[in-house]
Amino acid sequence: MLGLIENITREEQTLGERDKREIERREDRILRILGQEKDYLTFNFLFLRSEQASERILLLIEDVLPSRIRTIFKKKDEVDKVFGEKFQFNFGRVRRFFQKSDEDKRNNDLDKYFLEIIDKTFKGGKLDLHFILQVIMNKIRKDFLDSETTEDKFFFDVRDAILDILFFERLGLINFEEVAMATETFSSFFEKYGKSFSRPEARGIFLLGSLTELLLRKQYTEREAKPFLKQLQGLKLSEKEIKGLLPKVQHKLEEYKSFDKGKREIAEAASYYLLEAGNNWKLSNDEINFYLACGMNLTNEISNIVYKDKGGEENEQQ
Repeated sequence: MLGLIENITREEQTLGERDKREIERREDRILRILGQEKDYLTFNFLFLRSEQASERILLLIEDVLPSRIRTIFKKKDEVDKVFGEKFQFNFGRVRRFFQKSDEDKRNNDLDKYFLEIIDKTFKGGKLDLHFILQVIMNKIRKDFLDSETTEDKFFFDVRDAILDILFFERLGLINFEEVAMATETFSSFFEKYGKSFSRPEARGIFLLGSLTELLLRKQYTEREAKPFLKQLQGLKLSEKEIKGLLPKVQHKLEEYKSFDKGKREIAEAASYYLLEAGNNWKLSNDEINFYLACGMNLTNEISNIVYKDKGGEENEQQ
């Protein structure tokens, strides 16, 4: 589960992929066995880093109950079911963001925060969602700007971010304010991803992201370019700009004669949620653009819902 041997204590060493997977499997087995014990005993976890001829203590987590380990694995298993075998949660996915605040920096300056996440995972407590998303969006925005040449990196990093946030939420490390909403076409989809989408503005932004990605794909098919990307302003859109983005996307789709029934359904649901959200959202700029990136990333799942009779393929007929 944790991938800690690879991602903390051995990150400077070179191991084959088979060796790394075997180490992680052994970690999982050991922790799952420990989690089967009753709470009449506790465990201490010590994380070390080798430095020259000595070892430095990175983190000591004391008095961890077996029931806490069971809870961690239970929530991990729940999260893993959302994406399947290809995208299973481990702390390597968290480490992807909490290593360097700037890739050009020589040393890791986010180790402290990464270790704090590990500590609270085992001991409980609360993480600062605003700070978590600030760090995550710092990397995702860079990926987005480079997406025309390295699109896969943007895709995988957003996927990792969704997994991380979902795991933190299921484990109770972060909380989302919930708002009662009417049931509609995409309700079951959002429920699958937990309380992350428990506000109408989050759902509206997400669906707008999916609709935007469908436009970008259409542009690339027609022109082998994505000129509409500049409208996304490097994923730094404000509430006002998000609201103004929907009619722009719809207008462009109409220009390409691609605003079919499925896309209309997405646009209508996005409009409904954005109107229900009203004004002065309780979302930071990082949260707004995180949901937009999530929608772009999970467009195929949204397409599978509205184009279910076509096997997820778009119907270009008006």
